Amino acid sequence: MLTNKNLCFVAFAMLSGFCCFGQGYNRVKVKINLHGIDNEKLVVRFDDGIVLDELKPNQGDSTLLIDRPINTPYPRIGIIYNRKYCENYFIDDNVAVLNLFYDANKKNTQVYSDKNINITVIDTISNKFYGDLRKDQEVELSRLTPFFKKHGHEIRTNDSVKYELVSLIKAINAKSMNFLAANADDFFSFYYFKDQVLGFTSFMESDSEYFTHLLAYYNSTFPEKFRQTGEGKQIATDLKQHISPVLLKENMTMPEIHFKDSHGDSILYKNQKENFVLLDFWASWCSPCVQQIADIKALAEQFSTDSLKIVSISIDRDSISHINSIKQHKMDWVHSLDRGAVLSGSLGVTSVPTVLLLDRNRKIVYYKNGGKLDVDRIRAIIRKD
Repeated sequence: MLTNKNLCFVAFAMLSGFCCFGQGYNRVKVKINLHGIDNEKLVVRFDDGIVLDELKPNQGDSTLLIDRPINTPYPRIGIIYNRKYCENYFIDDNVAVLNLFYDANKKNTQVYSDKNINITVIDTISNKFYGDLRKDQEVELSRLTPFFKKHGHEIRTNDSVKYELVSLIKAINAKSMNFLAANADDFFSFYYFKDQVLGFTSFMESDSEYFTHLLAYYNSTFPEKFRQTGEGKQIATDLKQHISPVLLKENMTMPEIHFKDSHGDSILYKNQKENFVLLDFWASWCSPCVQQIADIKALAEQFSTDSLKIVSISIDRDSISHINSIKQHKMDWVHSLDRGAVLSGSLGVTSVPTVLLLDRNRKIVYYKNGGKLDVDRIRAIIRKD
């Protein structure tokens, strides 16, 4: 899913000196040392190739430790300070150190990093290829900021504005793709395609022909060593979803996508012992989702576990928030954490709350996206069986 995208379109660049650590590691450990940093003003973003997590150190901490599994040869770290300073890095090895400083007396930038270990700072100066690419797009890119300032409020509602934006996006992407194809074996090209080319398409609505073009380019341009990573497979899945979107609705059969419960076991919703399965797509930060918990609790109390199985599927990025919310609201049923809505997105579930009721044959007998849950109708369906 390409939501919550940073509109400044932060681009990443890879230096020629990169070591190819990503050939065998599936986890990274990063230590971020904080010198003179006000932690209240600091946001750290960690991109594992599929999920972008936002991390905040506790006030007073002098270090932030990241120990995470990865789905990409080169995971990324983004640093945002006081909503002004923005810097991005590639992690070059499975163990890395980032030293972050704040110095109010520095003239150019008060926030900087120095003497890092296995960390590559990202900028256009260090990467000539990236600089040349941006220079070639200067005319088109220079039109973006004034366009958003003038028309940002009507991008979704004015067809002529949407058409102008899409035309501009396609022109920028065409130039990008020509550059990237000539350097397809470089991970930077692969990442730029994902972050910038596909990032721009978040402003586009359905255009299966264009997304078919992007998928064909992706498969024919980039080598398997990138496409067969978790990150690479997710890119292909997302493009296919845009080409032939899954649109869940009542009376259709639920696609066979298996979520994992908190114990790592597959959650079954076909030939299960229960007559019905209620799938509740939610997130701890979603107010309507939290308000809906009382209705789901009422259903859990009214029907036996033989009649109704309840599964809440969270799209939270932060597992701690997910677990704490379950405890806080006493949600005593099956749970699955779909970090970043990876599987949910492949089902076309792009917003929460979304609730489905499935019968024994995986048929969707009730579907609701947003709004108030029709508890009376759900009760009637279950009782009728």
